[in-house]
Amino acid sequence: MNGRDTLKDLPCVEVVVQFRSRAGEAGFSEQPFQTDVELKLRMAGIRVATGDVDSPWLYVNVNALHRETDRLGAYSVSLELIQHALLRSQLGSDVSSSEHALAKITTRATTWSARVLGFGDVADARDAVRDLVNDFVNDWLAVNPPNRTA
Repeated sequence: MNGRDTLKDLPCVEVVVQFRSRAGEAGFSEQPFQTDVELKLRMAGIRVATGDVDSPWLYVNVNALHRETDRLGAYSVSLELIQHALLRSQLGSDVSSSEHALAKITTRATTWSARVLGFGDVADARDAVRDLVNDFVNDWLAVNPPNRTA
């Protein structure tokens, strides 16, 4: 799924990086990935939130299987934007639009995602994450063009 339109007017994102499997044994560490993603977002003009439970999450999930001898191996990377969404099935004519009423009919949902599989080392996986973040930034910029004054 790639919901470019769901990025319109997106004010900020919180970056969440998670490794699955035994990626640490292959030299993977969450902090460099976190820094790479946050830097790319900031450079594009997307505000990075921290600790705000209402912010959308840009969720980076890295799975790695490696060979003990050279730390090369297969990896998969997924990037997902998870944000609050209204449940259309729960909207009714008797539901008021108050914040309290809307909170009861919202959930978190993946509204934009991209994935890649690859083979290589930590540097190759970081490059793959950067490429996916570039895709996200390009989609965000397509629906949130910078204000240009003539």
